[in-house]
Formats: sequence, structure tokens, C-alpha cells
Amino acid sequence: MSTILALSLLAGLLAVDHRVGWQSLLAQPVFAAVLVGGVTGELESAVTVGLALELIYLSILPMRGTRVPDQIAGGVVGCGTASLLMRYTGDPRFVFVAAVGILMGLLAGELGSRLGAPFHGLQNRVLSGFDVAPHTARRTVVQRIAWLHTGSIAYVFVVEAVVVLVLLSAGFFAGERFTRLVDVTLLEGAEYWKFLIPAVGAASLIHLYWQHHLRRMLIVCAVLVVIILWLR
Repeated sequence: MSTILALSLLAGLLAVDHRVGWQSLLAQPVFAAVLVGGVTGELESAVTVGLALELIYLSILPMRGTRVPDQIAGGVVGCGTASLLMRYTGDPRFVFVAAVGILMGLLAGELGSRLGAPFHGLQNRVLSGFDVAPHTARRTVVQRIAWLHTGSIAYVFVVEAVVVLVLLSAGFFAGERFTRLVDVTLLEGAEYWKFLIPAVGAASLIHLYWQHHLRRMLIVCAVLVVIILWLR
């Protein structure tokens, strides 16, 4: 339980960085996976799930409408579920556990966006109603802005931490039961799906960069990769 709580607090910090902070990209699943792996001590499983989720989100986000998945919840829950399963159950089926983590991460991303939407809408209404009188003292204005910004940071942190706490607890419980139900003989040959990750990654990058203003960059990068491989 302490590890789940630590991961929930980590998700809150990532939400602050992503929504009201520096937007350092640490909230992206592939980077958040490293932090999750550091907390759980299962870096390999966390990074595997984070990489897969990052590639999936790169592919589907351009095709989504205004409602997009909560990538923070998806990344932390997905990587956290796989890491916790590997750490506490000792399941030797690494790829299968990673697949369970990816499934839980995708579900958490969808549920997180729906659970957090009312709270983020409330925050936007409060911020849009902020106003000061024309002759308000400058010191008072600065104090009100500081309190408003501090409140926004705390609000974002708490909302994301609670959402991830609920979803990660449910994801770990469901993942543990699911891995017990699936027989080992049903997974023969499933280990080979990991070889598809590079192909999925290449397809996602091509889909992302195959635009008029980015196509040249994609072609240049492809040429550089071919030259590097040839020199080796």
C-alpha cells in the first residue's frame, strides 16, 4: 500500500508539472516509466510498459477529439501495475505481465479523463471568475495571484493523486486476479509479440511526422539511420 501511495503522489507531481508547471515532458509515459521503475525497483517492466503506451498515444491522440486520455494516470497506473505484479507476485511471464500493465494503463487513461473532467471544469470556472477592482493595491493583487496559483497547484496535485490512487489500487487488484486465472499453456508463443514493438514504434513515428512541414525531417532521419547502420 505504501508503494501505491508513493506512486499516487508521484502522479500528482507529474500533473502539476504538466498542467501548471514547466511542462518538462516528464508526464509522458516513456519518461514517467523511469520514475515509476525507480520507486518500485522494477525498471525493466516499467519502461517496457511506458514505451508501449507512449507509442500507442502517439498514434491515437491525433485522431481523438477534444476528450483525450489522461496520459499521467495511464502511464503511472500501467507501469505501476506491471511493476507491482512483478515485484509482489514473482510471476515469471514478463511479457504477459507487461501486457496486463498496458491494458490497465489504457483503461486508466480513459477512466482518468472522465473522473478528472468535472474537477478540472470546476477549476477553470474558478479561474475564469478571478478579477480585481481597478484601484486595488498592487500588493493585494500580487498576494491574490500568489494564493490563486498556490491553490491551483494544490488542487491539481490532489485531484490527480486521488484518481491514480483509486485506479492503481483497482488495477493492481484486477491484474493480480487476472494473472492467476490465465494458464501458462495459453501463452505459448506470446513472448514473441515483443519483437513487434520496434515495428509499432516506426509506424507511430511515421504517422506522426508524415506531415507537410515535418516530412523532410522524417526523410533526413531515415537517411541518417541508414548511413549509421551501413558504417557499423
